Amino acid sequence: MADMKRYKYQALVTLYAGSDRRPDARLGPAPRRMVLRGRNPETSRSQLFTALVSCDDDRPFRPGSPQLLVTLRLAGDDAANYFDIGGHFDLWLGGRVGRGVITRRLFV
Repeated sequence: MADMKRYKYQALVTLYAGSDRRPDARLGPAPRRMVLRGRNPETSRSQLFTALVSCDDDRPFRPGSPQLLVTLRLAGDDAANYFDIGGHFDLWLGGRVGRGVITRRLFV
């Protein structure tokens, strides 16, 4: 069985304020598992990917804060079709909790 390709990106993310309908999506330096919904610019199709999301700043990222730089770690053979520099995505945690834009791809 072949391994899936692994990707690492930096992105600017804005979290929505928590509510009765949305869970609280606090982020910090420790990676947190979330779902990202990316969009393929050629086909306009969306796909969900599981990712580890962490802040690159040492202070916690809370809803209502200005955009902060985060690191996204995800795996999937076709992830590069949905996440590219300048591409927008949604963050999900039991519902849509934020949005972001890819600023650069990191190579390991």
